[in-house]
Amino acid sequence: MNVNNTLNTIVSFSHLELTLAAQTILSGVSFSINKGDKVALLGDSGVGKSSLLKLIAGIHQPSKGCFNTNAKRIGYVFQEPRLLPWLTVEQNITEAMKANGISANSIKLKLPKLLSQVELSQYHDYYPHQLSGGMAQRVSLARAFAITPDLLLLDEPFSALDNTLTNQLTRLLKQFLTPEITLIYISHQIEQVLALTQSCVLIKRDPHSQTSTISQHSTATSNEQACFVNQYYQQPIVC
Repeated sequence: MNVNNTLNTIVSFSHLELTLAAQTILSGVSFSINKGDKVALLGDSGVGKSSLLKLIAGIHQPSKGCFNTNAKRIGYVFQEPRLLPWLTVEQNITEAMKANGISANSIKLKLPKLLSQVELSQYHDYYPHQLSGGMAQRVSLARAFAITPDLLLLDEPFSALDNTLTNQLTRLLKQFLTPEITLIYISHQIEQVLALTQSCVLIKRDPHSQTSTISQHSTATSNEQACFVNQYYQQPIVC
């Protein structure tokens, strides 16, 4: 992160401020993420982590400052699957591909393999209400990767699932991730996010000004990163 090479940067913020409903959510946000980075976005509840992802995805617009992205296709997986209830598993994935300009022939070739990878081939004609929570989130993952994203945003995608399902979906996620994909991952489960990332962006709310401060850390080992995160949260853990 923070390499001054615009060709290598996929996301950058400069003195950004976000105000929603007359409340300042983020202020003074300045950092950049390079192509291929796998980044954990961490911080207490309510500091603006999800809002930052929505800025990147274009759902929110900054009130002040600058935001730039060189991402061509953004995959977004939310805490809840957000599947269209009137479409089947296959149709939910297909519609995402169509919306991103993927040809009908490419969809026909890619879809069966994708359904097989997420172990949903036999459920391709099921509707969302017929799926378990884990199955629905697998559809959500498949939909995100179906568009061949260069930037993947994960907003606590497994927080509503039990540990067994979380571990299964984390392994599935690892299979899909390639060195070319940039990952920004929000999770309060530190062990989970460390398994998939190499660096941290930490957001902390200033209790006096109610604005956010940003700090970053890149490490060679997950142990060093875990120590940094635990130090940030002031947990009594010896590294």
